Amino acid sequence: MVVPNFNKERTLHDCLSAVYAQTPPPAEVIVVDDASTDRSLRIAAGFPCTVVAFAANRGVSAARNAGAARATGDVLFFVDSDIALAPGALAAAVRALETYPDCGVVQGIYDLRPLYDDGPVEAYKTLFEHYWRRRATGVTTSTMFALTAVPKAVFDLVGGFDERLRDAEDVEFGTRLPRRYEIRVSDQIVGRHDDVDRLWPYLSELFRRAVTYADAVVAARWQRPVVGTDAEERLPHPVDVGSVVGMGATGLAVAGLPLVVVSPWLGLLPAALLTAAVVADRELLAFALRHRGPGFLLYATWLRSMTHLTEFVGMGLGVCAALLRRLRADRSRPASLVSRR
Repeated sequence: MVVPNFNKERTLHDCLSAVYAQTPPPAEVIVVDDASTDRSLRIAAGFPCTVVAFAANRGVSAARNAGAARATGDVLFFVDSDIALAPGALAAAVRALETYPDCGVVQGIYDLRPLYDDGPVEAYKTLFEHYWRRRATGVTTSTMFALTAVPKAVFDLVGGFDERLRDAEDVEFGTRLPRRYEIRVSDQIVGRHDDVDRLWPYLSELFRRAVTYADAVVAARWQRPVVGTDAEERLPHPVDVGSVVGMGATGLAVAGLPLVVVSPWLGLLPAALLTAAVVADRELLAFALRHRGPGFLLYATWLRSMTHLTEFVGMGLGVCAALLRRLRADRSRPASLVSRR
């Protein structure tokens, strides 16, 4: 069990308590502390785990890689330090890997209840994450490493996490997983997550992840494989049409608001686009209505729009940055090589 940690004194005790409550318990637990400045090291010292402490903050990718390098078992189970696993999560992960020999990554879902209920932002985020992950149960196409097991041989084959990335690093990992390995989601692997609970930190996190995702994952679709080396490469995962429609419609609606100054009738266009975004999210919003009621539905609809708008801007900036880099690379490449592409 590998637990990356940075300044999670609030949740680390609950996380490790849940880890040691697993049946059967993990063979080894490795906490990698990424130069925390709070009481995290003192809390970890209260458990019989191995602690790897970084002298300087290096990011979650480096922390996970360090834990994996220290591990001696055949299966790596990664759990973030703000998650408390359900008692049978580890056993369910091992069982899934044994049941499906071609499975290279098996990942769990968040409980519908947060670890601590800190208000409507966290309630929305937890509900959305639960809905999205449960909907992906079975064979899926994208990797998320908050509560995930992977055979150590597969992890080493992929080469671990890209330590240059501090966001979307788990998704990028999956793009390097050879296609002969399945990626699975199991609803038997469950954890309660202490998620972000304030609006601005939530949108900031979302923006950073969107920029990195667009740069490290979306832009990778443009790169043509080198002849003779693509046999093991995983095909790009399919686009979630509903999310793209919601994001694009919301972004264009906001961009089109100045048209109202030209003519009030032109205000119908942004209204139609926002309606299209709500229709694209109808299943998620219906889920919110069933579990939280009509008042929360209104709040979730508004926050979903803010989410789409933030992702629209972040993805746009990330794609533009990738395009500029590619143009610069093409200009610096000899003309003979560019013409062969």
